[in-house]
Amino acid sequence: MEKSFASLLRHSRLASYDRTIEQVYKIPKQCKNIGDWGLKRNLPTVIRTPHVIIKALDTAEHQTPWVSGESKVLFLKRWKENFPNSHKPAPRSEEVYYNIASMTPAEFKRFLRSIEKKAPAFREALAKKEAVPEQVFEYLKVNVTKNETSKGDGVVGPTYSEYTVEWDYPVEGRILNMLRSFDGHAVGIGGVVAHLPRRHTLGLRTAVDRGVRTFYVQEAEIDEEGKPRVVVTPKRKSAPLSVALLNGHESEESVDPNTTMTAEDMFNTQSRTRRRPISRPQSEDNIKPNPEHKDLMSRISTLLENSHKKEESE
Repeated sequence: MEKSFASLLRHSRLASYDRTIEQVYKIPKQCKNIGDWGLKRNLPTVIRTPHVIIKALDTAEHQTPWVSGESKVLFLKRWKENFPNSHKPAPRSEEVYYNIASMTPAEFKRFLRSIEKKAPAFREALAKKEAVPEQVFEYLKVNVTKNETSKGDGVVGPTYSEYTVEWDYPVEGRILNMLRSFDGHAVGIGGVVAHLPRRHTLGLRTAVDRGVRTFYVQEAEIDEEGKPRVVVTPKRKSAPLSVALLNGHESEESVDPNTTMTAEDMFNTQSRTRRRPISRPQSEDNIKPNPEHKDLMSRISTLLENSHKKEESE
C-alpha cells in the first residue's frame, strides 16, 4: 500500500505541477462531472471544456485559478493537419553560454568577478593535462558573437509532429497583408501566419484578393524561440514556369487581365471590355499593342525558368 501510494503521488498532477509551464491538463468526462481534476481541491463542475491550464495550486484566497486550454489543443490539431512534416529545432545544451560581446560594461565586470572562482580549477585541469589553454572559452562557456541569437539557446520547441510527408503539399489559406520588411506577404493558414516570399507574388492581386486559395508548403518548423515558421508558394515547384501560370489563379474571375494579356488582347478593345468594364476613357497609348510584347514575355519566362532550375540545384 505504501509503495502504491508513493507511486501515485509521484506521478500525480499535484506532484508534477510546474507553474512556469502552461501545461494543459485533460480530464475524463466522469471525473469532470464531479470536478475532480487531481489537484489540491476540486474545480467547479460547470467547466465545459475538458482541457484547462492551472495558474496556481493555491492562492491567499484559497482558490485554484485556471483558464481554458482548448485553444492550445486546437492549435496543435490544426498544426498537425496542415503541416504534418514539420520538425523541431535540434536539441542543444541546457548549459547557459555567456555572450560577452553583448554585455554592458557593468555586466562584464560582474562576469569577471564570477569567473575568478573558476581559475584554480582550470589551472588544475591544465596541470593534469585534462584541458589545453585554447579551451578556456569553452570551459567558461563564453562566446563572442555579435548577434543576439544566443538568447534563444534555452528554448527548444516541442515535438508537434514526427510524420514523414514530402514537401510541396497543398493547404488552404488567404493572403492577409504585406510584411513591414516588404519581402513578401503574410498568409493566414488555420490560425498560423505563414510567409509568402515576394518573388512568388508576381501576377497575384495581393492588394484586393482576400479570398481563400490554395498554397503549397515549402517549409514548416518551430524556430529557436519556439515560434512557428512556415513558408508557402502559390504553385508547386514542379509546375512549369510559363507566363500564363505565373498568376496562380484557379478561376477566370480572379485573373488580372493586365498580367495575362497578349498582343491580340491589347489590340482587341471589345474583348477587354467584356472581361473588365472600362471605367474611364482609354487613350490611344493604352490600346496600342507593344510590338515587342511577345519577345519580352518569352525572355521573362526564360529567366524565371532558369531561376527555378537554379533553386532546385541548390
